[in-house]
Amino acid sequence: MLQSAKLKYIFPIGFFLALFLDGSINLIFSGSLFAYPYSMVSNLTFLWMILAIFFEGETKLPIATWAAGIGLVFDWYYTGVFGVNMFILPVIVIIVQWIKVFYKPTFLSILLTFFFALILYESAFYIVFEMVHYTSITSSAFIAYNLAPTLALNLCFFVILYLPVKSLFRHTRGANFRSID
Repeated sequence: MLQSAKLKYIFPIGFFLALFLDGSINLIFSGSLFAYPYSMVSNLTFLWMILAIFFEGETKLPIATWAAGIGLVFDWYYTGVFGVNMFILPVIVIIVQWIKVFYKPTFLSILLTFFFALILYESAFYIVFEMVHYTSITSSAFIAYNLAPTLALNLCFFVILYLPVKSLFRHTRGANFRSID
């Protein structure tokens, strides 16, 4: 029970660290990440959220609630368009939580789930911004110059951070951890 309580504190701390690390990476490496015509966006917050869904176990963290809160902070601090992330992130959490029951969670299945969830997230973000006339690029340009580079960057982050995050959740949850992989 103590292990579960520790996870309830570590999860939101990790969520906020990932949020601010995203902004820092995007700012520090903006010359490389946003070199015309390409745009790569760090989504460590999204990665933390997806990995938490798979590694939470019986703790049942309120990930959708935290996703809405982090989405609001993200909208307020980074985009200036309120409500986009606040609604998109919880919807994706619910979809991923629903999908994860259909297969055994392995490195590859979690990677593919992250890949498709990130496509859904970035595409939903693009569609909303297109509807409010906040962007004017075509769909093909979005896929080629924004979505593909963002996927490549975040898949690299996934490969690098998968084992450390898995170990953190395993250590925090202690003996109640159901082995994944």
